[in-house]
Amino acid sequence: MTALSTPAPPRHVLVVGAQCHGSENLQGLEGAARHLHKALVDPDLGACLGRGEGETGSLLVGTALGKGRVETALAVAADKAKEDGGPLILALIGHGMGGYGGPMHFVTTGSMRDGAIRQLDVASAIGTVANEPGINGLIAIVDTCYAAGALPSAQAVTAGLQQGNLRLSLLFAASAHLPARDMNLSSQLATLMESGLPDAGDLLELDDRLIKELRSRITTQEPSGCSFNGTPLPGGSLWLSHNVGSVTRRAASSIGSLAHERMRKVLGPLDETGSVNTQEQLADWLDQLEAGRRSHPAVRRVLWFQDDLRICQSTVKALEESFGRSLTDDLLRKAAARTPFPLEVVTRMPCPSLRDLVEHAVLLESAADPHRRFRALAHFVAALTHLMCPRANLPEQLAAWASNLGVSAALNGRHTDLAHETPRLVLVAADDGGEEIIRVDASLLFGSAVVHARTFPCGRGSDALESTLDKAVGWALLWLNAAGEQLVPIDLSVPTLWLLDAPPEEWRVVRGRRMLGVDYDVTTRWSGLLTPPPGIRLDDMLHTGRQLLSSLQSSPHKGPSWLSSDHLRSFKTLQELLGHRRTGACVWGVSTLPDNDFDLMMEELLIHTPALIWPRHKDVADTRTLHAAVAEHWDSLPEKLALAFQGRLAGYHDAGVPSSLADIRATWHDEHWQTFCQRRAGRAVVAPQDVTPKEQA
Repeated sequence: MTALSTPAPPRHVLVVGAQCHGSENLQGLEGAARHLHKALVDPDLGACLGRGEGETGSLLVGTALGKGRVETALAVAADKAKEDGGPLILALIGHGMGGYGGPMHFVTTGSMRDGAIRQLDVASAIGTVANEPGINGLIAIVDTCYAAGALPSAQAVTAGLQQGNLRLSLLFAASAHLPARDMNLSSQLATLMESGLPDAGDLLELDDRLIKELRSRITTQEPSGCSFNGTPLPGGSLWLSHNVGSVTRRAASSIGSLAHERMRKVLGPLDETGSVNTQEQLADWLDQLEAGRRSHPAVRRVLWFQDDLRICQSTVKALEESFGRSLTDDLLRKAAARTPFPLEVVTRMPCPSLRDLVEHAVLLESAADPHRRFRALAHFVAALTHLMCPRANLPEQLAAWASNLGVSAALNGRHTDLAHETPRLVLVAADDGGEEIIRVDASLLFGSAVVHARTFPCGRGSDALESTLDKAVGWALLWLNAAGEQLVPIDLSVPTLWLLDAPPEEWRVVRGRRMLGVDYDVTTRWSGLLTPPPGIRLDDMLHTGRQLLSSLQSSPHKGPSWLSSDHLRSFKTLQELLGHRRTGACVWGVSTLPDNDFDLMMEELLIHTPALIWPRHKDVADTRTLHAAVAEHWDSLPEKLALAFQGRLAGYHDAGVPSSLADIRATWHDEHWQTFCQRRAGRAVVAPQDVTPKEQA
């Protein structure tokens, strides 16, 4: 038999707005008091019992109320809370006097010129009410000057009638020695209760999160607070209001946390919008506006926001109709990792919902680059579609959605790019025009789609470069872990001079100890198609790369064109040879390293065709066997080179990988590298995240 849960006791409230005469009159006090009282008695917000206005009610507002009337109203509210065994919320709004280390008094007589004996000693009153037997906690909101002077003494809290067996939460408009202004605390607190706080749980408490939010909204004073929980009585935490901005409270709403937060910002400058929290309420509010107000800049921003909400709604609907029954948190996280979202969004716990991710793409990513509006949304939809049906055409609902939004090209292109989804990490070591590497540009690709990019500054020397490369690999692994993938291939692009030093696969990058080529399949790329040597045009290099790919496809024989020692007798001899050969006509192979000027010769060869094979060491014992092995495995280079290198280090021999392939090095060029270089050069339409900051500038 299931036991019935005990209903929570009623919550009680008393809001006192004490006005003053003449020059001491506080403009807006009555409105602020009524606004706060309305939020506190709203069943969906403060959920306190409203008892009307007056000395026996839950709201007392007026001029020259007098100390006696306020104390009577407070006694009635405390008695009601004691009878029901519930908490009491007390709000005092008006002038404060005293402070500066002494007792703070609430001006109830209507004049600050009256002595303190005629005013309410707030610290004493709070201590007395909190110690009343039967009250299950007291929340006190003091919106006056010198408000923190109302803090009860430690003796009143821990050694009063309840001997510390009480709960107390306090919120002050200002410190004990500073003024408060314009009832900011009451007004902003009421507004905050009406809008809620995203990701703050189902209940709003007077905690650091709420005070931080109030401080961000109130710039003329410094709200503060403190809490004491000394009771074992049931009832959980002492809370102020239901949080309408929480995930569970918005479960049936048409907007998520990000849209709710954006709604509060765009509606902030407009009056009477505190109760607008859903897409439907926003539409009703706009429908009631006079036609003339719709051209106001603040209202136009609301209208643009409403358009974005409609796009979010239509996107979620199309995705749920297409994949709803099969969607899981794991699939959503993997799709988000294949989209240019921030890492903290992708790895957030619990996993963001479909609606949250769509809102992020529409409301944040499109705002960051309005010229490429909805590209991030199209990329997210493409990633999710690829995971759900990688080899199928787009579902009809999504094709229609993309056409209506005008993102068909972006969606189809991204879906195609992800068709062969093996992740690759591209690391570009960029020099300063001389011999020093100054940065490493890291790009993480899924298929041919550059999804994430980051630049890592680099110090001088090989040790600094290896450390920087290690950071870049670690960065990529964070993303790949979120995407549920592992990293195997790495493209490492280096300038000519660095190709002559230790091979990149031998660099001790991994934790500064392990060779990069042991844990990953490293393909060395020449950086000339990204930053050509001086005097060489980028367009010429890209064209040469395209010619090379065409030559490889149409060539009747397999293997490189090997250069003899006679061809490499001098730099001038090599220049004469290359001057009679079409650029990009072949891959050049070097069997024996020349004694002089190989750095000049290497760059000349790479300018002529950006792929080159040469010995790992100065001499090769059996060049004929090496030539035969390269020709035999030509179609599987450079992968076989990486396997041969790993096999030799590990001491095993794979029958399908001749050990002689470990004796050569290569800087390779293929369709994958040509596409990457073409996009980096800006010759293709790419998203902002597909290029480096230098290229964006």
